[in-house]
Amino acid sequence: MAEILLVEDERNLRSLFEDLLTARGHRVVTCESITAARESLKRRLPDAMVVDVKLPDGEGIALLDRRVPAVVMTAFGTLDRAVQALRAGAVDFLVKPFDNARLLASVEEALAAGEELEELELTNGAIASDTSLAKELIGAEGGLASVVVTLPRIAATDATVLINGESGTGKELVSRAIHRSSGRRDGPFVAVNCAALPPSLLESELFGFERGAFTGAHARKVGVIEAASGGTLFLDEIGDMALEAQARLLRVIQERELVRVGGREPVKVDVRLVAATHRDLQALVRAGQFREDLLYRLNVVPIHLPALRERLVDLPALLAHFMERHATRHRLSRVDPSAEAWEWMRRHPWPGNVRELENWVERAVILQRFEVPRQEVTEPPPPEPPPAPATTRAVKSLREAVAEAERAAVVAALEAADGNKAEAARLLGVSYKTLFNKLHEHGIQERQSWS
Repeated sequence: MAEILLVEDERNLRSLFEDLLTARGHRVVTCESITAARESLKRRLPDAMVVDVKLPDGEGIALLDRRVPAVVMTAFGTLDRAVQALRAGAVDFLVKPFDNARLLASVEEALAAGEELEELELTNGAIASDTSLAKELIGAEGGLASVVVTLPRIAATDATVLINGESGTGKELVSRAIHRSSGRRDGPFVAVNCAALPPSLLESELFGFERGAFTGAHARKVGVIEAASGGTLFLDEIGDMALEAQARLLRVIQERELVRVGGREPVKVDVRLVAATHRDLQALVRAGQFREDLLYRLNVVPIHLPALRERLVDLPALLAHFMERHATRHRLSRVDPSAEAWEWMRRHPWPGNVRELENWVERAVILQRFEVPRQEVTEPPPPEPPPAPATTRAVKSLREAVAEAERAAVVAALEAADGNKAEAARLLGVSYKTLFNKLHEHGIQERQSWS
């Protein structure tokens, strides 16, 4: 659900536009003047603005801020006005009267522009600092700390990476983080699950094929390795790749070229390879199911991702992240886990790791309660003690604990950045808009030196 600031002085139009945007699922804040809008912007930066040009106390164009994408509307459409608005940062310029569909389309365009701006800000921040590469990985200062310290150096090279870990531990997420912070970030990121395709189909999918290579090959097809040229190729579950395809992949790594299925001429490729598996490749080598020379080529930079049961310290942060994601996605309220649910989380072995946790949290959001599987409760819970006013709130809710930690992190970042908000946002790995809103959300008073 996005937050839209609507600035329109005509009451009927304001109500109409508010109803349209609310029906689309957005939260709308309305203002009638520039003065009221500026006060609103001081408290919180919205995801987008819809602004009328002619307002009682001036022209709405004065409100435009490149940090917030805006749609400008007016009953007095001229080319000069449109150019002025677009130069000031407006995403679109609408002349009244206009169709409701046009307004909604323009707002969606503005929201998309805002997401791109925030992503660019986050990406630039990650590239500017080695430590901020890992901000997107929950557990960067907890259970993944030993992994995270190596990522900046890995991203700065083109070395082949082999990620090992159980299913659901976040192997693709780590590979994407490496790609986004590497010199290949402007190139494609192509992911292939080797276990999801039969051997014959996987080979043609990876290496492509020439016309007539087999029945049904009516035209040449470029494989994903060629498609990833200039970027990063992520091969998940590489331990399930057939031996023939392994031999072809070895040539790609050694010679930086491939031969399409049914072809003879080599094709030069330029890809950075990141492979992943949950299997023991050394054991597969001993069993004759994996090429030893390929293993050596893949294992240039090994990364091991711990299972969730080995990083339980990250449970609160992961749970809060998934709760926010799915509550927003399903437009439902967040849910706090009970003491019984917390105890179950601590004891549960999490065979599906982070993916299993996310599914459990999403189910809790949909049902609006956390369910603890009865068969996994090995002993009946002790009887509840009689209520004691002095201790009923001894355990903080997840939301309170996360809010306290978030507030402390914001204050620490501002202190470390000597009050510079842009630098503090970069240290936190968030956008300026997010930091701005967090200051007001947590009631953090701004010092005169904070700008």
